[in-house]
Amino acid sequence: MAWMSKNWTMTGIIMGLVVTLKHVLHIGDRPTVTVQYPYERMKLAPRFRGRHAVDEDACIGCGICEVNCPNSTIRIVKYKGRWFPELNLGMCMFCGLCVDACPMNAIKMTQDYELADYTRESVVYGPDRLLFKRGEKW
Repeated sequence: MAWMSKNWTMTGIIMGLVVTLKHVLHIGDRPTVTVQYPYERMKLAPRFRGRHAVDEDACIGCGICEVNCPNSTIRIVKYKGRWFPELNLGMCMFCGLCVDACPMNAIKMTQDYELADYTRESVVYGPDRLLFKRGEKW
């Protein structure tokens, strides 16, 4: 009961209720912070780290990205007679170390963030889903 003698007016609770009522009744010039996701998209930061993309012309298949990946989500596989990375995005933590380590700047991170899928096999992105050519939009 010692708390009641100090805070018998309950100013903290009343101030919290006033803030809640302001939001509910739209009093004041408060901006809406909620984004109605499927219909509106958030504005992403320029350095947002989304899905990976690999420049087909620049990649030399050296495997440095595979070595530097802390989760071992990158494997180097043969595709059309050349070596390219294959990424398991279900295990990737999107740290960007593979992008930093690439000596040819062949790996990029795009603004794509809708990567969810129903099976684990479908989040493994092979070279057929990662590669782009210079001049194409990635």
